[in-house]
Amino acid sequence: MVSDLRDLVLSDIRSHPRVAYQGHLAERAELERLAPRLPPLTFFRSQYHGALAIIDWDHRLPSNQLVLRIFGYYDQNTLEAGQEAYDDRLEAIGAADKYPEFDVPDFDQLAADEAYEVEMTLDGELGKCRLTSAWRRDIARKDSKQAVDVARKSDEFKKLKKEHKGRAPFLGDLEAVSWTPPCESQQLRWTIDVWYLLDFDGRIGTGRSFLVDIAGKEVVSSRDFSVRTA
Repeated sequence: MVSDLRDLVLSDIRSHPRVAYQGHLAERAELERLAPRLPPLTFFRSQYHGALAIIDWDHRLPSNQLVLRIFGYYDQNTLEAGQEAYDDRLEAIGAADKYPEFDVPDFDQLAADEAYEVEMTLDGELGKCRLTSAWRRDIARKDSKQAVDVARKSDEFKKLKKEHKGRAPFLGDLEAVSWTPPCESQQLRWTIDVWYLLDFDGRIGTGRSFLVDIAGKEVVSSRDFSVRTA
């Protein structure tokens, strides 16, 4: 069991057939340079039993960039489910890969306890990393309440309230919207993103986001945000 997925990336790393066809990152030495350049990928609920890493393609021939997908598993059962999902997706890719110019599926949304995607150039330079697991928006009521309480008591929020005394009541209260991993926040621990909407015109909402460390009971950073409705 390990606490950081970076230690498992090279244990099982594969390439999308379209990436392999183009010869990108085909040498072991190129792959070995990836793990040390990754941001921290520390576990959320349980230490990792295994992992699956895939260099995925951008649905372009020739490709302009790549995506490194990293899937973490807490136990043998979920690891086997992820490997089976990979095999099923690979079979679907093979069935669709009739002519090189036709698009084929990628490996997004495979079964996993935690799933990340990292932007990557064709020569292996890494960009932004983000958590793609759908559960990131599932916050227990206790954790949500604690995060909102911490944000409400912060000096940053009190100042914001004074600056926006005319804020419309229909915009609602502080809301805990998602878990945020260290690879996104550059913090040591997982945090909760708490939003405070300041304006909404029917299509675009803008406001202030407070990143809350509930273990440390503090707001560790804040930023402006905007969101567009579908």
